[in-house]
Amino acid sequence: MYESHFIVRGRDVSGHARHFLSGLLGSQGRKNIECIEAEVAHSDYQSLQQFISDSPWDHGALLAQVARDADGLLGGHRDSALYLDETSFVKKGNASVGVQRQYCGRLGKTENCQVGVFASLGRGHRVTIVDFRLFLPESWAQDSARCDKAKVPLEHRVHHTKTELALQMVQAARARGSRHAWIGGDEVYGNNQAFCAQLEDLGETFLMDVAHNTRVWDAHPQPSVPATDVATGRPRTRAQAGNPAAAAHSLSALVQRDFARQSRRVTLRPSSQGLLRARVWVRPVWLWDGQSGEVRARLLVVRQEADGTFKYSLSNAAPKTAWERLAFMQAQRYWIEHSFGEAKGQLGLAHYEVRGWRGWHHHIALVALAQLFTVKERLLQAEAPLLSARDIVELLAYYLPRRERTEAEVLRQLQARHQRRSRAAASHARRRRKLGAQKVTM
Repeated sequence: MYESHFIVRGRDVSGHARHFLSGLLGSQGRKNIECIEAEVAHSDYQSLQQFISDSPWDHGALLAQVARDADGLLGGHRDSALYLDETSFVKKGNASVGVQRQYCGRLGKTENCQVGVFASLGRGHRVTIVDFRLFLPESWAQDSARCDKAKVPLEHRVHHTKTELALQMVQAARARGSRHAWIGGDEVYGNNQAFCAQLEDLGETFLMDVAHNTRVWDAHPQPSVPATDVATGRPRTRAQAGNPAAAAHSLSALVQRDFARQSRRVTLRPSSQGLLRARVWVRPVWLWDGQSGEVRARLLVVRQEADGTFKYSLSNAAPKTAWERLAFMQAQRYWIEHSFGEAKGQLGLAHYEVRGWRGWHHHIALVALAQLFTVKERLLQAEAPLLSARDIVELLAYYLPRRERTEAEVLRQLQARHQRRSRAAASHARRRRKLGAQKVTM
């Protein structure tokens, strides 16, 4: 059903797609091209390398079908959600497209890495990637030589913030008729109130995590916006809150004041050890910048974690939404993190060794297809509710064709690796000699 995406310029490369997907769904520890070629019968290293890095098949068209099929499996339910998140890929050097020293969520610190912004569709514990964007830093967008080397298309040599990329994916989801009921995201997206306002204006319901120092009003401030000075075009004085009973607070201050006496224990979600419960507090709050006349009503959702810390979220859900429902929505972010863990650990999301724009997008799109397959298999295996991605990978490792591990095959693979290393070393030496010659002539 996906073969048509791999027929390009009259040439059918679907066989390479099968080999690559078979490798992603295999049981070997790493899922780079070298390991896939060593594992999957009838595959060829050079052919797979060309298929991922250079073949002109359209990853966007493939991903669009993945998204539609994912919606058919997971969409249309009150628990169907579109999750916005980013994940980072640690890299060495500066040649991989989009790489630079930036915050790496995986390590919790600044590191040399690439960052991808992802949209995943989920329903309960079943989550799969349906869209993604590579974050291209300003340093890259402004460096035509680096973009040329990484073969970044001209139309994509533009720096977009992560929230801008996320908004593009939400708009794409709406255009294809995604049947999600709400949108979830972490602090990267929740702290950007302009972004959340854009989601609301699109007609989306959301629940986003926010920082503890986010300032909100405990009642509608009823701002009084002064008349504009015709000569200067500026307000004569700053806007004023017209409600004397309204006051601004940080979320942590509100929690310190009211959480203990107003919170209650609610059920969050089922877990492997039974129902997961926590103390939760919900109350209406208002967002106002103190300057304009625009005020946004929100529901504050606060959960106390087992270690005593607090998780803060803001939602534009209906005011009468049940606490249990809001707590459930907030707790679903666990599954997006879990799905990224499975994609990296079991499906090779971070195992690529390509540097160019096309190769990165091809690899991630194929991982999305592999992840959709594992989700579909778990849905079909109703009699095995605990079936995991790892379980499916191990079953496929048995059923899919693998190379026979004879002495001759091991020696063949060893010789092939040595030849590739030798060619890489020779190429590196040629580049060094060329650079040396250029410095001498200068």
